[in-house]
Amino acid sequence: MKRKNAFKFALLGVTALTIVSCSEAEDDVLAYDSVEACIVAGQQDEEVCRTEFARAEKLHREVAPRYQQANQCYSDFGYNRCYQSGNSMWLPFMMGYMLAPRGGASYIASQPLYRTGANPNSFYTASSQKVGSVSSAGRTRVASSQVSRPAARTRTVSRGGFGSRAAGRSAGG
Repeated sequence: MKRKNAFKFALLGVTALTIVSCSEAEDDVLAYDSVEACIVAGQQDEEVCRTEFARAEKLHREVAPRYQQANQCYSDFGYNRCYQSGNSMWLPFMMGYMLAPRGGASYIASQPLYRTGANPNSFYTASSQKVGSVSSAGRTRVASSQVSRPAARTRTVSRGGFGSRAAGRSAGG
């Protein structure tokens, strides 16, 4: 009987190790809610903080979720956390930015970050991937796939649904 239990525990250990080893690799990144927060953290010099923020802001205009109506955007990001762009689409405000050191003084393309209405203390990428908890120095880890430049948005969100949160909603009681 003891031999059988030992085998079960060994099998569980191998299974857990396999699951962990198959999970996606992670990269160290820096995430800040403002240029000032980046400067104060002291991880980068002021010029890098400003340059990378400007890159993220430019990318935000290309990749941010787009909504046809304000209430759809508010549903995902919270009241008054969205604005109407020049083409009558509603976009969430960029609430921060992420940069991934490539080595030396260069960075993989900076990315805009957003905060949802349901989880306003966490950052999310334009593809609705949660960025891990951010330390006061701005350091965190994200899946390696989140470090690459996101694709530009070519369609709008016709109803609420940043990420998978909208799937659980219904119109009825």
